[in-house]
Amino acid sequence: MVQHTPYQFNLTVPAILSFFKNAVALYLIAFCGGWLAHMVDFPAAWLTGSLLAVAITSLTRFKFRLPILLRDIGYAQLGLIMGSGFSPEMLHAISSWPVSILFLALTVVAIAASAYFVLRKVGGWDHPTALFAALPGALSYVMIIAEESKADMTRVAVAQTLRVFILITLLPLLLSPFTHGVTAGAAGARESLDLIHLALMSAAVLVVAPIAVYLRLPSGLMLSGMAIAGPLYLSGIYHAPLPVWFSVPAYLTIGIVIGSRFAAISIGSLISLSGISLLSLLTSAAVSALAAILCAEILGFPLGQVILAFAPGGFDTMVLLSFLINLNPAYVTGHHLVRFLGLVIFAPLVTARLTRSESSSKGL
Repeated sequence: MVQHTPYQFNLTVPAILSFFKNAVALYLIAFCGGWLAHMVDFPAAWLTGSLLAVAITSLTRFKFRLPILLRDIGYAQLGLIMGSGFSPEMLHAISSWPVSILFLALTVVAIAASAYFVLRKVGGWDHPTALFAALPGALSYVMIIAEESKADMTRVAVAQTLRVFILITLLPLLLSPFTHGVTAGAAGARESLDLIHLALMSAAVLVVAPIAVYLRLPSGLMLSGMAIAGPLYLSGIYHAPLPVWFSVPAYLTIGIVIGSRFAAISIGSLISLSGISLLSLLTSAAVSALAAILCAEILGFPLGQVILAFAPGGFDTMVLLSFLINLNPAYVTGHHLVRFLGLVIFAPLVTARLTRSESSSKGL
């Protein structure tokens, strides 16, 4: 989840130069990575390529930082993009989602338990660290909540960041057989949405987004864009895809945001903690895949979309992947939103219990 920070506009010459220096450097690196991935026809190229490029440079102690304003614009754009992946055909399947969501709820518990077991029993991590490192999704939110406990934040950061990074990098490849070669990139051959209607949607987001931020809605900027574009595309009022020139900058922004997280992790910590973190990820991913296969078989849903809906990745990135690789964005969004909201409710309760336990042990 993205935490909104109030904008602080500094209009001095040094501040303006710093703004553009950070923005130009980061987007240039992200664009080069995305362009290379696009040239080799990598699935979800602009997202995965930019993420890899920025992550690699961040590990070398790259000092540039994405301005908050550009980050928030990117998340609002992302909401519009994901909402444009909806269609009237998706409406008829909504009635069958409750059973699938029940499967998901049980799966999330199994995913967290399996990852926790590996980190706690195999890796020897302490209870708070293993618990927060095992929670699947809502990376930024979990990191903020974990800081209120006695968790080792370096270990939590490595485990959580590697999980998101690897899933975003590998899932487009692993799920490509389920897309039958059709991705969001193929939509470029169709006529894209005209500038007037795109401007109207963008203006609507400018009205809704501040309300969502004021109400402290989780991922409010992104959900604002989805709330505007989703109904228009679900109803069939809009059907043309968004233009590439509008979409690509949003993909680059998300790649920068995720890739930049590696700047806070030393190469030594990454190497020393990657083994147990990867084992934890493989275990939880296997649990997720088995549950998705079972759900797809029982309910008759397409396997690819269920795997993506059950994948232990972040809400925003998993939903974006569903759009990019054409796997029912409405279904994936609904499931990841339920899981995300569950974590938002559950994580603070866990922290409160841990804090009480720590206080009691000190009093004895």
